Parts: sequence; C-alpha cells; structure tokens
Amino acid sequence: MFDNNIIVEVHCLKPSWVSYEKNKYRIYVNDNLLTERRWYWDLNTYLQENIWVRLCNGHHSIRVEPVQDPVDSSVQFVFRNLTVNNVSVPDWGGERMELSFLL
Repeated sequence: MFDNNIIVEVHCLKPSWVSYEKNKYRIYVNDNLLTERRWYWDLNTYLQENIWVRLCNGHHSIRVEPVQDPVDSSVQFVFRNLTVNNVSVPDWGGERMELSFLL
C-alpha cells in the first residue's frame, strides 16, 4: 500500500429555482466514504478536493453522491479535472459522478 494524492474539482449542477436548498455531497474512494460537505456556493463556483488515501496498485474509483435536502431535489454534483499523484486522468468527455483510475 502506498500514499496517493487525488485532486479533483467538484461542481454543482442544479436548476436556478433550487437555489434555496442546502444540499450536501459525499465523496467515496472504492466505496469508502471520505468526506461529506454542505454546498453553500453558486453554480459558478467549484471546490477542489485534495485527498490523500493509502491504496494498493490496481484499478480504483472515486465517486460523488448528492445528499439532497429536500429528498426530491434536482441537484447534481459532478467531477472534473481528476489528477492522481500529479498525473492528469482523462475524463473521456466531460462531467462525471464517478471516475476510475489505475495506480
């Protein structure tokens, strides 16, 4: 197992009419919950998560999931610009809720 640095942008996509909602997101690496954060910002803002995890060589994934308030919210969170150990990982065409990478 080795320490690995994952840097990824988290963007919030939602219709303007849900701006009153205070949604959260959770980030998982290989189905292990790493963080939960409340989204306070507008659509023009993104957060850059800087994550350190200990992983073995092989295939891995990082996933973002909304924690919606209210439950029927239309909010969606996506990743952009994934970097693992200072190497950019291709996103193959845009925004994704889950990205895979190889160590």
